[in-house]
Amino acid sequence: MDYEKVGSVFFNVVWGALRICSALIVVVLGFCLAAVVVMSKPWEPVEKVVVDPLVCGRMSGVVYELHRGYVIYWPEYEGKSSWEVGFTKNKKGCDANLVSLFLAMSWPELKPVSFSDATSFSFSGVTVGVEPWGAGESGLRAVLRSYLRATPESIVAQAVYENKIGMSYVEGVHRAFPDRKQDFFWLEEDGRMKYIVYCVKAYKADQSYCDLRYLLPGADVLVSIQFLRGRLSDWREVVSKVDGFLSSAVKKDNLND
Repeated sequence: MDYEKVGSVFFNVVWGALRICSALIVVVLGFCLAAVVVMSKPWEPVEKVVVDPLVCGRMSGVVYELHRGYVIYWPEYEGKSSWEVGFTKNKKGCDANLVSLFLAMSWPELKPVSFSDATSFSFSGVTVGVEPWGAGESGLRAVLRSYLRATPESIVAQAVYENKIGMSYVEGVHRAFPDRKQDFFWLEEDGRMKYIVYCVKAYKADQSYCDLRYLLPGADVLVSIQFLRGRLSDWREVVSKVDGFLSSAVKKDNLND
């Protein structure tokens, strides 16, 4: 028996069968695709989404409206948090309640900046967080206690008044990293806590920054401002300009009625 000839015939038969099967599969898939196309609804152009250049919302009864260019993330409205599915369906607009607003701007012009600039380690402007605050002055004092929770009371008791800064100061212990030192400042007036500050030391000294928090005058709103450590001695000017900016953002026909 010529095994080589038999093997060749067998190979040709199998190869031919495979080609026929492949052709049948292609034909079947073609029919299926055609059926899907025929049965599908006609393509409809997607409606163009127009983004409102202004962000508007109510915070502690006051309506704020400002250019979207200042908002580096997104305004968070009452309802589902931004970590939950469906948060984009929260009620929005001037008659909706804001739970947080995070802004970034140049200094000292207070002009909008790009997202890449605002999130850069070399950012030299200011970032501003605004949120409703129902805890009042006692709540601000509680935040300071939280900042100092890792610092022994004996160290806190040795706080000194820094004339250049105009606040009480203590070099305390970092809350998250007990082996690190951290600077804390605060200012009380007439027995009421007015301003609290903590400063973070960066790898590069010129990138170290401070976070200052206070209650917006005449409103139940907590303001947090982050700026470079080298600007700490000018914190009153920073606060004054940010207050003026927020005041100018109050909607003229305020819906607080």
